[in-house]
Amino acid sequence: WDKVLKSWYVGLQADPTPLQRWVPNKLIAEQEPAIHPREEFAQVMREHGLVVEGEHPIMDGTKHRVPVEGGKPGAVDGFYVLFGDGHPAGRIINHKTGVDEKWKSKGYLLSAAQKAALQAKAAANLAERAVALALQHEQAAARVAAQLDTLQPLVEPTPYLTAKGVKVHAGAFTDLEQKTTFIPAIDVDNKLWSMQYIQEDGTKRFAKDGRKEGCFHAVGGLDALASAPAVVIGEGYATAATLSEALGFATVAAFDSGNLTAVATALKARFPDKPMVIVGDDDQHLLATLGRNPGREKMEQAATAVGAASFLPIFAPGEREGQPKTFTDFNDLATKSVLGREGVERQVRFAVQAAIDKHAMSFQVREEQQLVQTHSQRRGLRL
Repeated sequence: WDKVLKSWYVGLQADPTPLQRWVPNKLIAEQEPAIHPREEFAQVMREHGLVVEGEHPIMDGTKHRVPVEGGKPGAVDGFYVLFGDGHPAGRIINHKTGVDEKWKSKGYLLSAAQKAALQAKAAANLAERAVALALQHEQAAARVAAQLDTLQPLVEPTPYLTAKGVKVHAGAFTDLEQKTTFIPAIDVDNKLWSMQYIQEDGTKRFAKDGRKEGCFHAVGGLDALASAPAVVIGEGYATAATLSEALGFATVAAFDSGNLTAVATALKARFPDKPMVIVGDDDQHLLATLGRNPGREKMEQAATAVGAASFLPIFAPGEREGQPKTFTDFNDLATKSVLGREGVERQVRFAVQAAIDKHAMSFQVREEQQLVQTHSQRRGLRL
C-alpha cells in the first residue's frame, strides 16, 4: 500500500498472477456490453409494466402514451417522455400502478458525434410529431363530433349511472340502446376534442387518438360552470356528478389524477377571478404496494400549481380496514359509506364554502390595498 498515492501495488519480487482479476485493463474488458440509451430506457419501461412495441420508445422529448401490462383493452395508461439531447434522460409513468420515475442514461456509451446525431434527430422528430399529433387530434375531434350527432342526451340514468347512484345531468349522452354512457371531453373554449365511453360494468375508454390533456367534462355544461361560485374539479365523472349534486352547481371531471394539473391550469386561465377547489381520490390502498398515494399527490400538485384549496373524502372510523380500495372517492362515500350522502354534503359544502370565503376575503384585501394606493397617488399629484 502506497500512502502517498493511496493505492495498492505489486512489488518487483511478487507474483502478480493472483491479482489479475483486479488489473484495470481486465476490469474494462469485463464491463457490461454497450447499450444504446434508447434500449436502456426501453428496458426500464418494461420493468415498470409499460408495453414497448413498434417505434417506441421515441427519443424526441415529447409525451407519449402506451399500453401497460394488465391494462384494459384499448387503454393507454402508460406515459413516457425521452430526451436524446445532451445526457439522455426521461420520465416513465404507469397510471395503473402509480409508478412515476425519472430516468437518466448511464452515459458511458455516447461519443460527441453520437450525441450530436441524437440531438439532430430529436429536433426533427419533435417537429414532425408535433404536426402529426395536431392533425391526429383534429381528425379524432371530427370523428367524435360526427358521432355526437348520432347520440341523444340522457333522459334516464344508464346502468352505470344507476350503479353509481348518480342522477342525469346535462352534457352526458347515450345511444339508442341506452346502455353506454358517453361523456364529451372539451377544452375551455368548449371545443369537443374527445369522448369517454363508459360501459355497463364501468369499463372506460377514450376515443382513439383523441386529445385528453387539459380537456375535461363540465357536469351541467360549460355555461353552468361559468355561473358557479367556484370551480370544483374532481377526477372521474361519477365523483364530479356526486359533488355537483351535493353543492347544487356545476363541477368538473378531469377524468384521472394525471390530468388534474393541466385541467386546473386551463380553467384558472379561463376563470381567473373564481376560487378553485381540487377534490382528490384517496388512494390509500396503493400505499402498501407502491409506498405512495397517487391521488393525494396529484391533487396537491394541481392545487399548488393554481393556488387552489384541496381536500379528500373522510370515511367513518374503521370503515376502510380490510377494503381500502372500496373507499377512495366521494361517490364511494355517498354510496358505500355509512355516512352516505349527508356525509358528502357536510364535508363538501364546508370545504368549498371555506374556499369561497377565503377567496372573497383575499379579493376584498386587494381592493382595499388598491384604493389606498390610488388615494396616495392622487395626493402626490395635488402636492
